[in-house]
Amino acid sequence: MSGAIYLRPSQRPDRYPNGGDEAYWIARISDKLEEDLGARGIACVKDRAGSAFEGCGLCLYLCSHSAPEEVAAKIKGAQVSYYEYSPSGRRAAEIFTRHVKSAYPQPDLVDMAPTAARKELSESKAPALLIQLGYHDNPQDEAWLVNSAGEIAAALAAAAADFMGVEP
Repeated sequence: MSGAIYLRPSQRPDRYPNGGDEAYWIARISDKLEEDLGARGIACVKDRAGSAFEGCGLCLYLCSHSAPEEVAAKIKGAQVSYYEYSPSGRRAAEIFTRHVKSAYPQPDLVDMAPTAARKELSESKAPALLIQLGYHDNPQDEAWLVNSAGEIAAALAAAAADFMGVEP
């Protein structure tokens, strides 16, 4: 089952300004992503509260940014983080960043960030990414997340297929 994707959507109750919370909206995206992956023949193991799935080929953690209080609602953009000492994690981050840029309204605000500080990335046996899909306290990012769940999921599924060498 090395071709499976481990998917862990955020369960944070951070409120969105116009309704719902991070757990609700990220779950909508991850449900659609799971469906899109299945249509491509890619197995998906979704976990809402456990540890990383040992037999996966790629681990994806989905959430949205939370801005510091002093700049709340003033910054926006998406970010793909990976474990800085993982060459395959970097390769996955490059692919996912490219695909997220294709879906995000301002591609220049999508970046890739290496880190050694995130336990879920550093302890994963498979390449792992933390994908922060916009700032949920920014009205434009919130609108994109809420209104583009299908498009976001399609971009993530295309990135996963690209990384895993699966034909579209």
